[in-house]
Amino acid sequence: MKKFFTMYVLVCLLIVMIAGILEIPAIGDPNNPSYNEVALYYIENAVEDTKSPNAVTAVLKYYRGTDTLLEAGVLFTSIVAVMSVLRGNKSESKKEV
Repeated sequence: MKKFFTMYVLVCLLIVMIAGILEIPAIGDPNNPSYNEVALYYIENAVEDTKSPNAVTAVLKYYRGTDTLLEAGVLFTSIVAVMSVLRGNKSESKKEV
C-alpha cells in the first residue's frame, strides 16, 4: 500500500510538472509576461533610482532584495533538512545492532 501511495504521488507530481512545462511561453514571444511595463521600468530607471553601478546589482539589491534574502533562507533550510536526514539518528542505529 505504501508503494502504491508513493507511485500515485510521483505520477501526480509528474503530471503537474509536465503541465507547467507546457505553459512556458516560447523564447522571444512578445506576449511573454516578463516583457511588461515593470521590466521596462527596471531597464530604463534602475541605475538612476538606486545609484547602483549597474542594472543587475540594482535589481537584485534594491528591487528584489527581500525576495533574494528569502530564497537564501529557503536554500539554507533545505540544506539543513538534507543534512539531518543523511546524518540519521545515532540512537536508532545502536538499537539495531
